[in-house]
Amino acid sequence: MSDKTVVSTKTSVDEKVEQREGGVTVKTITTTTVEEYSDGSSSTKTSIRTITEGATINQVDPVTGKPTGKSYNPGEAKAAAPRAKVTTDKDFLKSALKAHNEYRKKHHAPPIVLSDDLCQVAQAWADKIAANDKMEHSENGFGENIYWSSGDATEGKVPVEHWYSEVKDYKFQSDLDYQKGTGHFTQVVWKDTKEMGIAKATGKKGGTYVVGSYNPSGNFVGKFTENVLKP
Repeated sequence: MSDKTVVSTKTSVDEKVEQREGGVTVKTITTTTVEEYSDGSSSTKTSIRTITEGATINQVDPVTGKPTGKSYNPGEAKAAAPRAKVTTDKDFLKSALKAHNEYRKKHHAPPIVLSDDLCQVAQAWADKIAANDKMEHSENGFGENIYWSSGDATEGKVPVEHWYSEVKDYKFQSDLDYQKGTGHFTQVVWKDTKEMGIAKATGKKGGTYVVGSYNPSGNFVGKFTENVLKP
């Protein structure tokens, strides 16, 4: 039996570019090669390559109201974020989720769901800042709200009510973007956010630290008007 030989080779390249959160660009390059043989048969080979390009994440610090100007790849930061076993009780989680969705409905934002993975992310950070007894953000690629109480935060709705209370200082004007001291509120009702996690931990001095994690993150410069809607 004679060996078949390649009589023609055709290669096509298709490139798709997707803009994701935070200005990250993802390029998907699909290369397809079709070989035709002397016996009339053919074969097709396809390879796909994805290139993720980082960007400056123009997130806003909820305390100062100013862009953080951090430059990192959100996907890599999220993957590297520490996770911990969730020790926060389920009633607390459910109460926090319900409060979020009640406020989101008020601002014409779709409901979000509770993510097991984001609860693990939130628990890891709550455990860390409680151990250090220090309020600080993780900069892990997810959106993040933090709350501290001198006592035990027994109901999940309590920190959410505190974050949302900043609405009183927010001006719903199309010519404004980030506004100082309102970043916790805007993350709660951020329209594009799809899922959240929340957890709490007790500090060395007895106070309670609560961390909310959000995906996709909110508080991006230039996106407030379309994501923070008037009630």
